[in-house]
Amino acid sequence: MTNNQSTGSDRELFRRIWSLSWPTVLYGASEASLGFVDLLMVRSFGADATAAIGVSRQVTFLVDAVVIALATGIVTLVSQAVGAQRWDEVHKILRQCVLLVFLLGVPTAVIGSFASGPLLSSLQASTETVAHAQPYLRVYFLGVVFNWLGVVGAAYYRGTGNAITPLKLALGVALINVPLNYLFIHGAGAVPSLGVPGAAVATVLARSCGALAYLLLLKGVARRTQPDSSVTPAQTVATVRGFDWRLIKRILRVGTPMALTGLARNGSRLVFLSIIGAGALGMSLHAAVGVGLQVRLLSVLPALAFQVATAALVGQAIGRRDFVEAAQLGRRSVQLLALIMTLVVGSIMLLAGPIASLLIDDPTVAEVGATVLRWFAVGQFLSALNITLQGTLMGAGDTLPNLRYTLLSQWIIMLPVAYATSSIPGWELYGPLLAWILAPAILLVWIARRFLGGKWRRVAEELTIT
Repeated sequence: MTNNQSTGSDRELFRRIWSLSWPTVLYGASEASLGFVDLLMVRSFGADATAAIGVSRQVTFLVDAVVIALATGIVTLVSQAVGAQRWDEVHKILRQCVLLVFLLGVPTAVIGSFASGPLLSSLQASTETVAHAQPYLRVYFLGVVFNWLGVVGAAYYRGTGNAITPLKLALGVALINVPLNYLFIHGAGAVPSLGVPGAAVATVLARSCGALAYLLLLKGVARRTQPDSSVTPAQTVATVRGFDWRLIKRILRVGTPMALTGLARNGSRLVFLSIIGAGALGMSLHAAVGVGLQVRLLSVLPALAFQVATAALVGQAIGRRDFVEAAQLGRRSVQLLALIMTLVVGSIMLLAGPIASLLIDDPTVAEVGATVLRWFAVGQFLSALNITLQGTLMGAGDTLPNLRYTLLSQWIIMLPVAYATSSIPGWELYGPLLAWILAPAILLVWIARRFLGGKWRRVAEELTIT
């Protein structure tokens, strides 16, 4: 396939994008629904418990940015290898990422357990909120390796074009997680009520089951994979028994900028929470934003699904050296997602009040939460388009520019605007919310220019040669 050919009609491209996206949407919905279950089940413990879940989730998102490096590298390199029919390389990429999960996950678990208290204090969380959140985070860190194994396994299957297997396992984890949630949060029989930390206990146990299932499935994949005749025995032994640093370098070259982008993005949200926590609205706005971020997590699912689907399909097209189709896939993904997000955002705007009242017990705080949801919905539409365009760049391995754009839009623009406006009387709420939607609007302009400029093609060519 040459780089000036185009394969497939628009209808065929839409079909391929959607066939890989819808299972990933449901996968994400299953994951996000567990967050809503947590909020619903701790609601009776008061607004401090709600705030604890919201604040803790931002810390976990920050930590999980590490595994994004591995997941991104898997999707990009596996999809490109599949497109080029290099199946032995697919197997090697998987092995290296599983090894890296243990190498990075164990120290992360240890450090995170000790750093939970200082992290929460830096977010200006109230004493009551910290009392709920600190034990929650300590339990979460104990299970971080299991969580990361699930992320890596799902990324591998999506890179090969199989989005159904991750969906099945996610549904299985959810079916285990929900009853365990109730058991450990509220207690039953000999099991005492653990409150907010009980949600973390249930999550760790359920994800442990999911991680074990992935390991068994991937072990079967490894047995069915036959070594490539072009690989020497010494190279095969090095890959099976140790780290292949050449391959790890390629994985991290693609994934590290995405991981740093995630750290920058989620780190800016932690600072954002600290800014609003120190303001006049304090805990009320913390709880409202916590709910807003949880709803945002659900509404962002189509965008994240399209990002992964686009990255996998673009990577496979690049593996076949069809850059025209890769560009077409990027454009069609944005068009289809824009239609879907119009419906999603419109629904949130209409249902903001009932959603906030459902998740927040205090009527005054719920009213603030409804306002936050409406503003976040506007920002989410812009963010969704960004995320899908990033999928095209991700499939090409062109992930570094997004790091620069995120640092500028979040840290240089959003946070200073939020800080400056939060101290203006009457703007304690609307100032930070204005800053929140300003950042993705600017980011969208920069990412669109990168995509339309076509520089990602040169990066893809360099990556496949490396």
